[in-house]
Amino acid sequence: MGDDSEVRYKALEEILVAQTRIHGTIKDLPHEFERLYKIVGTHRTGSPIVVNHWGVSDENGHDMDVCIPIDEPIEGERITITKLPAKEAMTSVHKGPYSEIGDAYRKVSQYTYERGHPIAESTREVFHNLDATSPEESVIEIQSILHDWMSRFASQLESVLGPEIRAKVLEPMNHLAVDSPSTDRQSAICNSLKILEDNSTSHQQYEVLSHCAHVFPVELIPPMRDLLKSTRNVDTVIEAMISKGGYYPKLLRREGNIIYSEKGPANPTAHEAAVTAKDKRKAYCFCPLIRNCIEETPGAFCNCAAGWPKQLWEGIFEKPLKIEIIQSLTRGDDTCEFAIHIPSDFI
Repeated sequence: MGDDSEVRYKALEEILVAQTRIHGTIKDLPHEFERLYKIVGTHRTGSPIVVNHWGVSDENGHDMDVCIPIDEPIEGERITITKLPAKEAMTSVHKGPYSEIGDAYRKVSQYTYERGHPIAESTREVFHNLDATSPEESVIEIQSILHDWMSRFASQLESVLGPEIRAKVLEPMNHLAVDSPSTDRQSAICNSLKILEDNSTSHQQYEVLSHCAHVFPVELIPPMRDLLKSTRNVDTVIEAMISKGGYYPKLLRREGNIIYSEKGPANPTAHEAAVTAKDKRKAYCFCPLIRNCIEETPGAFCNCAAGWPKQLWEGIFEKPLKIEIIQSLTRGDDTCEFAIHIPSDFI
């Protein structure tokens, strides 16, 4: 572990852990650490790792997977033995009270976005030292997990279009490195998407890009799926989502057999203050892959954004759905809106 707060890229290896899930805050962690320490004993091989599931949050905190690295599987009360998967991450070491960790997170996010990388919905924190008595002695490593957009894109290209088209589409991106600036990454992606559009149908573009979207928090799907099963009423589900907010869509309406889902601005303050249409679109867009070059980005790209409601609503209806792009920034619109076609047996 380094002793500075510089942001660094890390390829995190798969690691065996004893894990328990809690819903709470930083105040709950010392107790869970001690409980797990007693269970794993001498099998412990490293500092506690906490996986933060920010999408499952309320006034009482958020879901956290509390993990202790171990050298072999063991048994114990209220634990699961699992492997944290290998991931790529941007990391930084925060020293001091946990209450001040926000500045470190902002630094990591800025560094990551300057290189055009999207950040996954869940982050990891490694607690090298969590000192409740002397908070200033705490040492916590932030691990902002990178969303694996590139590998998903490459995999779907091969699955949908075959290896030859895959190689052709990816060629402009072959020179990119982890530390390449966002302008280089965005330019390469735009060039790749132009090749994709020239070598595929609109349906194939949807099949490739909708699987590249951020991972919708899976814990949020069963409550809405169960509500639909119990009520058989799509409007009730829409009302529940709007009232709960958070990661659920807020701008929803149903017209006949179609649910319309519109995104709100990623940065509402900047969006409100923006004078030019270009600045408004930049403040509206969530995606660091294209945020600074929306006008130059081929329209096919926003099939990726369609993958977010696709995960949610296909999980609720438990069947494949038709998701249609109604408006998108890359097509010159001021908003992004999607049409979710309700299965005929629910109309």
